[in-house]
Amino acid sequence: MAKIKAKNIEEANGKTNESVIEKPILQQIEEMKAAGDTNTQEFREKTRELEIMLGINEINPFGTNELDIFEENLREMNYADMKKLAERVGVNYNYDRPTLKNLLIKEFRAVNRNNRRNIMPNQVNSVILDPNDPVQAAALKILGEF
Repeated sequence: MAKIKAKNIEEANGKTNESVIEKPILQQIEEMKAAGDTNTQEFREKTRELEIMLGINEINPFGTNELDIFEENLREMNYADMKKLAERVGVNYNYDRPTLKNLLIKEFRAVNRNNRRNIMPNQVNSVILDPNDPVQAAALKILGEF
């Protein structure tokens, strides 16, 4: 109710705020990838936000699929947190901090070898069949039954 009143008052006073419609996060990430802005802090934040939306931080024991985000998380961790993470992912945690950090990064790369930068599907062009071709028309007829 308050928002409606405030909007009506602004319209009555001749002041209207044009709200900018924000693009979906997937589209923003795709545009940043196309522009080559994958090493920026904004890209990491958008990717982290997308991973939270998709629940990757709960599924993946490392909390992310992105190496740069994982390395940033490691820099923020203390030694006890690194040991807990190592135990959770199945790495021997009885090492000093630098060695443990390198082991965690190595294990991250091994586990996420095929996962990194694949959190969102790539657009696939569907097959376009020509209805004038008899073979393709038959295929369209069969596909139309499903």
